[in-house]
Amino acid sequence: MHATPDLPLPAFVVVPAAPFLMGTPEAALGELARRYGGTRESYREEAPRHEVSLPAYAIARTPVTNALYAAFVAGVGAPAPLAWRGATPPAERLDHPVVDVSWNEAQAFCDWLARQPVVFRDGAGAPLAARGGPRLPTEAEWEHAARGGDGRAFPWGETFAPHRANTRDGGPGATTPVGAYPAGASPYGVLDMAGNVWEWTASLDAPYPYRPDDGREDLMAPGRRIMRGGCYANPHGYARCACRFRLPPTARNEFTGFRLALSLAREGSTA
Repeated sequence: MHATPDLPLPAFVVVPAAPFLMGTPEAALGELARRYGGTRESYREEAPRHEVSLPAYAIARTPVTNALYAAFVAGVGAPAPLAWRGATPPAERLDHPVVDVSWNEAQAFCDWLARQPVVFRDGAGAPLAARGGPRLPTEAEWEHAARGGDGRAFPWGETFAPHRANTRDGGPGATTPVGAYPAGASPYGVLDMAGNVWEWTASLDAPYPYRPDDGREDLMAPGRRIMRGGCYANPHGYARCACRFRLPPTARNEFTGFRLALSLAREGSTA
């Protein structure tokens, strides 16, 4: 089947090749336990804080919507998310993030979208010189896009504010349209990186420090995959930029969606 030419694609944000602080300092683990519950060891997976440098890449400003995922379901006969309660999403939720999607299904969606005659663009409408097709962001790419280079706790700064994110602290108790919390933008202008839905990343669950060449970015390897961002049903401690969660790649639930990323062609390349 042929793709609809006017797929409701998200705009992309280019994240520059710049070092950033990933994770949580060892000295801060006790404070996290006092503030959000659990013990120091509950947050051990976030430590140590370390500097990571990545090539420039592009990441979708907002998660994949029901409307965009519906084109995939219709195009290849993929299973519809259970949350739709049918073969198509409810009309009033077309602009909400898709949920009930497993990591495997998110990968299949990326493969499908890579075969469609579409152009990926930045927020100003300029086409992006992508290297390869759309994909899930790595865990490091997700965190850099969410917090910028300074290691802030939330996309907007150090202090949580309920009006900046769809979490249990002030949200409606369900998903909201993507981009509905513009005050929660990250330093790069990426939206919905705190709350609304958990987002799959490409990365395997592995301890820090993050190293992209240690096998954790092997898409064929078995194991649980990292999710980021928290969701509408979680208190805001889960919406911190450094918070890590993981599920098997076959898991799907009403709290989990995903967003897209693109590798960028190197300067001077025609790829």
